[in-house]
Amino acid sequence: MSGDLPERPAAPAPEAAPAPTPQAYAVLLSDGRREPLSVPVVVGRAPSVTAVPSLRGARPVTLTSAEDDISRSHVAVAVEGDSVVVTDLHSRNGTMIVLPGSSPQKLRSGEPTTVVLGTIIDLGSGATLTVEAAG
Repeated sequence: MSGDLPERPAAPAPEAAPAPTPQAYAVLLSDGRREPLSVPVVVGRAPSVTAVPSLRGARPVTLTSAEDDISRSHVAVAVEGDSVVVTDLHSRNGTMIVLPGSSPQKLRSGEPTTVVLGTIIDLGSGATLTVEAAG
């Protein structure tokens, strides 16, 4: 009897929701340049990407200050998942960050620190990077 019934068409598979597009980030340098964080960046007065072997494909970004207080390879900035991570690369004078609405805090040398949009990364002598959304 069940063989006498017409075959029912298969129900269409539910459409999968599109995967959310990951946030794209950039840093605005105090000299007006904007560097996308599509790959990690190593910022300093004469940066070397070999200073951070764990950041494969990192790009060097040169930034100077009037008083040359910036170390050769001062800080690394990378996107990890949906976060931006800043690491002071054992710089001579240290790195300060200012999260929106917070007081400045000094990064611990060599310790990755997660930051948010609008964070200012201060390398000293007016040399800064500001974390922004790319686009």
